[in-house]
Amino acid sequence: MKILVGSVSHTDLIKDTLLALDKVQLKYEGKKGLNMIFTCDEVDEKATYRIVKDTLKALPELGGLFFNVTIEK
Repeated sequence: MKILVGSVSHTDLIKDTLLALDKVQLKYEGKKGLNMIFTCDEVDEKATYRIVKDTLKALPELGGLFFNVTIEK
């Protein structure tokens, strides 16, 4: 499964935070436009999406910043 995270700023913080997750193992594949592409072998897409989204929402540095998380099949 591919997870796309779109943001125009704090991209290094987002990338480092997601790569350090314990609950799911994400691999950074690079960028496509404004989206950072992560791959994951997890089967439960909804749970993985919630973990990524909740982790990013919990970062105080991203308060008020628009970012987008989508799952690509």
